[in-house]
Amino acid sequence: MQSLEDLILRSQKFSLPDYLVFVSMLFFCILIGIYFGFIKSVDTESEYLVGGRNMKVVPIALSLIASFISGITLLGLPTEVYSYGTQYLYVISGVLLMAITFSTVYLPVFQGLNITSTYQYLESRFDRRLRLYGSIMFTIMNVAYLPIVIYVPSLAFNQVTGVNIHICS
Repeated sequence: MQSLEDLILRSQKFSLPDYLVFVSMLFFCILIGIYFGFIKSVDTESEYLVGGRNMKVVPIALSLIASFISGITLLGLPTEVYSYGTQYLYVISGVLLMAITFSTVYLPVFQGLNITSTYQYLESRFDRRLRLYGSIMFTIMNVAYLPIVIYVPSLAFNQVTGVNIHICS
């Protein structure tokens, strides 16, 4: 009979099915990249950046959500809910209220202007200096944030596989 400590240690490491799922997910992502990079070509800048402006709401919403969810969110959210319980519903209700406000007030303005980024809006509404300032602030934020976004999932991957954390990141 195995001890409880042995069971806990084995459950904290990747097993063969875990590796198979992980490798198949990476392979699937590579296939998507090859398909959209080499097989299905994009003709115009507008088609590349905004999907030719003919996409429906759900794919756009899912794309935005996927771009804002990081490894920190995937690892931290269950811990947050476990620690504080249903108090997290207040955060979710605030996000939903913000999404409704944004989709009814701000998005129609941006859609009508036919722009591809908020930086274009800043330049057309104000001037080039404010666009540059916004770009610099966004760059500084990303330089400070992205190392953490890369480190946290690398640390978790290191714990379950034993792969060196510097190789993971």
